[in-house]
Amino acid sequence: MGESSVKSGLKGIGEDVKGKAKEFVGEISGKEELENEGRAQQDKAKREREVAEHEAKAEAARAEEKTDEARQRAAERSK
Repeated sequence: MGESSVKSGLKGIGEDVKGKAKEFVGEISGKEELENEGRAQQDKAKREREVAEHEAKAEAARAEEKTDEARQRAAERSK
């Protein structure tokens, strides 16, 4: 996993924790606005984790492509 996807994943986890805390505080204090803000932050965190997952898959696909390209070149040289 590349550095950017790791950062996105970690950022998503941190945002999720903060969002859950805001939602909880909003619930116990009766502040609906804070609850809503917390839920929105959790939604944002989910998207950040999804981005990290997609970036990791893309990086893996690029690595596979390089391997396949190297195999192709080796096969062409052995002709």
